[in-house]
Amino acid sequence: MTSGSPALRLLVGEVRILVQGTPLWWWAGVLVLAVVSQLVTPATGVTRILLPVAWIWPVLIWSRLGTQRHEHGVEALLGAYPAVRGRTAAEWGAGFLLTAAAGLGPALRMVTGADTQGLVHWFLGALFIPSLALLLGTLSRTHRLFQFTYLPLWYGTVNGLAAVDFMGAIRGADGSPAGLPPVFLAVAVVMMLSVVFLSGAARRATS
Repeated sequence: MTSGSPALRLLVGEVRILVQGTPLWWWAGVLVLAVVSQLVTPATGVTRILLPVAWIWPVLIWSRLGTQRHEHGVEALLGAYPAVRGRTAAEWGAGFLLTAAAGLGPALRMVTGADTQGLVHWFLGALFIPSLALLLGTLSRTHRLFQFTYLPLWYGTVNGLAAVDFMGAIRGADGSPAGLPPVFLAVAVVMMLSVVFLSGAARRATS
């Protein structure tokens, strides 16, 4: 990995930091969910139960986003180095890769079942979750705010509340996702990441 581009090395480093200490049984759970997802018929059924299960599994790891440098007391030190925006982008990228890995099984079932609409919502959900985690972690510098925010959103989705369904879990009578519109999710992701980068710049300007 040391021979790759600086951006790739940075991303790999952030992935390692994010998942450090994650036990093998956690990864075994991801594998089991991926295998079970392939057995669901029809393919649209995978979003109702297995996708929400897959996207509650990493909640404690997601909550590390935006908080670890502050908790380890190195935020000011790292802020003095160049390419701080690149590190923030790599941290978000690590969160996205974790989200995609956790939800890979349901996504593969959507591919084999030609569930295009479900895949679009899956992709937007995979963007939404790390963006929310990084935003709340950056602003609060604590794990708890993301956990307290994400769990009600997830619980509402599991219980059929379409107004908070960010992953396309809830389906209409025709089988299409009935949750938050894709445009809303895309705009929300852009706005959250904008706040993350702007708040980081503001903190560096005042430090």
